[in-house]
Amino acid sequence: MRRLIVNADDFGLAENVNLGIVKGHREGIVTSTSLLAGAAAAGHAAGLAKQNPALGVGVHLCLTLEAPVANPKKIPSLVKTGRLPCGPFDFMLRYATGSIKRAEIEAELRAQIERAVSLGIKPTHLDGHQHIFMMRGIFPIVLKLAGEFKIRAVRFPFGPWKRGMSLPRAAEKFILERLAGLQRKRLEASGVRHADNFFGLPETGMLSADALLRIIRYLPDGTSEIMCHPGLPDNALAKKINWGYGWELELDAVTDERVRKLVKERSIELINFGQL
Repeated sequence: MRRLIVNADDFGLAENVNLGIVKGHREGIVTSTSLLAGAAAAGHAAGLAKQNPALGVGVHLCLTLEAPVANPKKIPSLVKTGRLPCGPFDFMLRYATGSIKRAEIEAELRAQIERAVSLGIKPTHLDGHQHIFMMRGIFPIVLKLAGEFKIRAVRFPFGPWKRGMSLPRAAEKFILERLAGLQRKRLEASGVRHADNFFGLPETGMLSADALLRIIRYLPDGTSEIMCHPGLPDNALAKKINWGYGWELELDAVTDERVRKLVKERSIELINFGQL
């Protein structure tokens, strides 16, 4: 039996991202999304979630790029110039050198979950912006909060490799899966649920219909998660964050008729994390 969670990250990043995610759910195969609780359009996203109850919504735990949700005065080691660190490498360096206190990380992540709940979200799972949540010392906090808020599942970014990956993406996957592997026993002991396989990392921001078809065509037995980033065109957002993401490309992929047809032909059950 094959079950599939198609999770759209960055719900709340911008209104056009939110609208694209909802379109991917209504017209395509998106079953799940994860909310950036501190992002500018989080309230807009929460309103859309209420209108689409079949869309599972988790919390996209964030320690980089966005404004903090907790009071900055209470998390001084985590905040730089009023915001969370500029990027993942900056964060990792400061964390590795002991400049960031774990208690403040916990306070910020707890505040993000509380913000999501206050917006009317009943989180189906936890995952992490730029996968920072998998770092040693941070993932145990994530599991603790999952238990505290009775959140039944987390993302576990571990899955088959694909040929032809670029060197940077291969290095990212190797490091991420190394971190995930170190946490596997802790995760299993916690009782928090997760998908068996994770896909979409090599295609981050550029998941085309052809790439999505290849993943689905060779989907293994069990439960798999495919990470995606659909959205409507947003030139202002693209200039602001400079990620080079093809939100519209990914929206076209998750709503492609060939993709929906293949899911049906392969008798793949589409679910969200709340159904694990």
